[in-house]
Amino acid sequence: MKICKETFKYIKREKTSWTTNRMIRKHTLLLSLLHFLVDGICACGVMMMSHQIASDTEAYVMIALYNTLAFGTQPLTGHWVDKNSLCPRGLKLAAILLIAGALVSSISTSYTIFIAVLGAILLGMGNSFFHVYGGKYVAVISRNDIRALGVFVSTGAVGLAIGLGFSSQMLLVAFLLAFLVVSYLHLHNAYGQETNLMTMPSYKLTSELSLSTVPILFLSCLMLVVAGRAFIGESVPSLHWGLHSMGAPWVMVMVSIIVMAGKAAGGFMFRWWGGRNVFSASMLLSGTTFLMCPWHDGFVLTTLFLINLSMPCTLYWAIKAVPGREGWSFGLLAMALLPGFLLGTLTKHDATCQTLLVPLMATILLESFLLLCIQERRWKVLAVSVLLNICTNVPLNAFVMAYNIYSPLYLVGLECVVVAVEFVGYWSVLHNRGRAFKYSFLCNSFSALVGYLYQLLF
Repeated sequence: MKICKETFKYIKREKTSWTTNRMIRKHTLLLSLLHFLVDGICACGVMMMSHQIASDTEAYVMIALYNTLAFGTQPLTGHWVDKNSLCPRGLKLAAILLIAGALVSSISTSYTIFIAVLGAILLGMGNSFFHVYGGKYVAVISRNDIRALGVFVSTGAVGLAIGLGFSSQMLLVAFLLAFLVVSYLHLHNAYGQETNLMTMPSYKLTSELSLSTVPILFLSCLMLVVAGRAFIGESVPSLHWGLHSMGAPWVMVMVSIIVMAGKAAGGFMFRWWGGRNVFSASMLLSGTTFLMCPWHDGFVLTTLFLINLSMPCTLYWAIKAVPGREGWSFGLLAMALLPGFLLGTLTKHDATCQTLLVPLMATILLESFLLLCIQERRWKVLAVSVLLNICTNVPLNAFVMAYNIYSPLYLVGLECVVVAVEFVGYWSVLHNRGRAFKYSFLCNSFSALVGYLYQLLF
């Protein structure tokens, strides 16, 4: 009798687990499809308005306003979603804003700046509310499963490319109708007759956080990585491909599929190979292929795939670092995309910035590789290495270019100054003068030696 009871409990537990996994997969799929549609709606609406505005300056202002609201407000909308414990109001509010924005962007054949700004505000805020709602929902129901997170964040790139490349009123209506249908399916299944996963006691939806409990330095490092990924993603095609190729809609879609594959694959590789291995490989290999892009266009696609492998890793670590604040964590990393995107846009139009970018990337790669080779794995040390390179390499090379300094004696003197600065930076983290000097001296000597050998040989 006891064996029968235990068997019955086991079967019931397995059945519940199978049902829960099925719901997780279904809602992850629905929200991933919604992510594709939302980005398509926003891109299509913004492009339709930009084509109808007479002034290019007004069009740039409208696009900048949309991007600022869509990305910059996500920490605020994420905090609101967290406070409301993932009720359906987040998606409903996003739907209302997106419908209104789509109507504004399609009602007229000519736009004043007021109508364009209104459309940008509605679409941007609708995008913001949906992303934090969808990111939190997937993180909660999957128990922060990185595979589900990777799939959810991946689909937006394709919707964005289709909306930008094929913007039309017919496409906007098709996207909007599909969005309404899929939203109804998600809301009906998530908050209707099925078991609501949000009521399960095994996951804590809220937590009491104070400023002292938030790992600010760790989250800042993750934001720096996200900004760097956006910078590379924006600058790679623009720096190394012809504008006529990037302007072709199908080329944009092809590139977006590569980006989507990288984000989705990153989550599965994380579970198979380990987070640090995937993250390190993504950063080092994508940086290497980035420097090789001028030799072949294939390296552009490779770079975009490799750099996006780190996307679900950063999202997973941010959510894990601040439990119960999934919407805020998701929004915080989304906000970090904005400065990286803007910096990449500025860089691609400035030849001097492009000249400074290559040695900076090469130095970061060489010194990070050296630290990993000498068994340094602490994220604080690696992050400080990247920050120190950004703060010292760019001014050093700009000074050398401005004053045409080629004397070996002067160059050695400048390198000694950099060693001293980086020594202070490493010392602040390691609290060990001997190791700080070792890292600063070895890293700068290694990168300088490789740089001089490259100039000598090529």
